Amino acid sequence: MTLLRDVPMPDAREAEENLRVIRQLMERSTKYSTFSGYSGVLAGAASIVGCLVTRWLEKTYPDPAAFRNLFLLTWSLVIVFAIGADYLLTKRRAARVGKHILSRLGKQMLIASAPGLGTGALLTLYFLQHSALTDIYPFWMLCYGVAVCAVGLFSQREVSYLGAAFLLTGALTLLFMPHLGLLMMAIAFGGFHILYGIAVSRKDGW
Repeated sequence: MTLLRDVPMPDAREAEENLRVIRQLMERSTKYSTFSGYSGVLAGAASIVGCLVTRWLEKTYPDPAAFRNLFLLTWSLVIVFAIGADYLLTKRRAARVGKHILSRLGKQMLIASAPGLGTGALLTLYFLQHSALTDIYPFWMLCYGVAVCAVGLFSQREVSYLGAAFLLTGALTLLFMPHLGLLMMAIAFGGFHILYGIAVSRKDGW
């Protein structure tokens, strides 16, 4: 009896924390179904268009200042389009399955992805200051891969696979194929997103 009295019993706050973790894990198993496969396909298509436009800019605008401005405009439009399409289509699908896109877990995913995406933005500013924007491609893939892997901790394993694919492609490009950076960008941001969107749609529907 003395031994039992000496063992501390979990208080209400600890029990509430345990329930919160269990609830998050249960939500994780169903969050994946709110993703719209269309948004992955559209983001991939927009990335491929961005790579083609960038290649055209490289040939058409030898002036560094003009190329820099159009480069930033091109990829800003790609990012805005991809994020907008993902938000609208995922919101529509979430409503269809009776869920909310801005759930507690969704906010945690945004926080988890922030370091990787923020690092990518800082590196972009660095390469911009040194007039070397065409060298940024493998770093974009690596930073995006880190962000996706972080999100994968709260989602299903397919998300982690996508992040690992970006990390591997970015590392290979940086170490062995820096001269093919734009092509690898099209393969990663374009092809991987399209394949991922199709895979999600085959599993959970469009």
